[in-house]
Amino acid sequence: MPETTGFDRNPLPERLCNLERLWHALEARGLDGIVATQPNNVFYLTGFNPIAHKSDEPRPYAVILSRHAPDHPVLVVADYYLASFLGQPSWVEDIRPYRAVMMPLDLPAKRTDIDRFIPAHGRGVEWVERARASYGFGMADLVRKAIGDLGLAGRRIAFDDVGYGLRLGLDGSQAVDGYDPMMFARAVKTPAEIALLERSTALNEAAICRTVAAWAPGATWRDLNRAYAVAVSELGGFVHDPGGMVWGHPRGADAALMLQTGLETHEVTEGCHVMFDCHGTIDQYCWDGGKTWVVGGVPGVQARKFADATAAVATDLLDAMRPGARVSELQARARSVYRKAGAPDPDAAVIFFHGLGLSHMDLEQTTADGKPNADWTLEAGMVVPFHLLYPGGEHERMWLEEVVHVGPDGGRPLFSWGFDPLTG
Repeated sequence: MPETTGFDRNPLPERLCNLERLWHALEARGLDGIVATQPNNVFYLTGFNPIAHKSDEPRPYAVILSRHAPDHPVLVVADYYLASFLGQPSWVEDIRPYRAVMMPLDLPAKRTDIDRFIPAHGRGVEWVERARASYGFGMADLVRKAIGDLGLAGRRIAFDDVGYGLRLGLDGSQAVDGYDPMMFARAVKTPAEIALLERSTALNEAAICRTVAAWAPGATWRDLNRAYAVAVSELGGFVHDPGGMVWGHPRGADAALMLQTGLETHEVTEGCHVMFDCHGTIDQYCWDGGKTWVVGGVPGVQARKFADATAAVATDLLDAMRPGARVSELQARARSVYRKAGAPDPDAAVIFFHGLGLSHMDLEQTTADGKPNADWTLEAGMVVPFHLLYPGGEHERMWLEEVVHVGPDGGRPLFSWGFDPLTG
């Protein structure tokens, strides 16, 4: 079997989320609580990572949190998911299952139906018995009851899916968009999240190195994409349709910026510069990034200048990525370093930043005072990839994306391989 040492999946900590930031975000927006039904948010708040559910299906789960009962979250789940919490414990102790799609419509509903989903080792467990006693026959009814139990009836409630909030028909309550308070909380990572992001980045680095080693003359871009996907799977991670590699690679002198479609079949020739920007997840936490690989060789004279300039920018950015720095300031600083390093057209360089965690954003779009958050500010504890692309033809372009943990004294890179391109 493939070697997966270091990437084996084990039960996660009972709590991953930054609750203090969530309470702050809700209070700053005049919100009394939040109901989350989006998969990433439910996982973030509870540790619940359900299998078999697809993104556009009706959500068979909801977590309800109230500022007025901060120590008493409630999680409503389909009955067939109840036993999941025996393997992955959660800090949420009030779990309320409901009769869901696996139960027959041609037979009368019974309160003992839940027993079908409780394994022998779960019987007699205190929280399981409480869940068994709260078994209901509809998700909406249980969510409405939880809202009342937590003192949220008639109040302003955030929903990460406002449509779900409106469909609940809560008399006297106001359903408000909960996207931004959730993203504000997710922007600054807890120590448990940092550990998961370190692991996901290490898996990506290992998968890229395996992909490089798998190349042979005659290989196509499709072969390279498949090699990366196989390496990720062997290591225990996941890529998503249509693939894990992001950048497209125009041929010849074409310096256009393109993304892959997954349909590319031309050959990956010796001397070509492959820009590894790879996405995937393990335990739902994303990895991102990579760097340039010079296929079967080393950079030429002009490409070496671009590589050295890009490495100089990356080194400077690590020092500059401190709490309080704005994205526009970092972009201007990076461009000035390109200029000092002798890059012939520093304005052509592509320099951008985003948050990273359960998504490739993890940033509020609108602040609590209603202002757009486009030129956002770094905070200690954020994980922020920087992206540096000096465009050029297939033998010159230079790409580097580093994943950075922001601290009071600057950024800490999560990749271990430095800033020089991969060669050979």
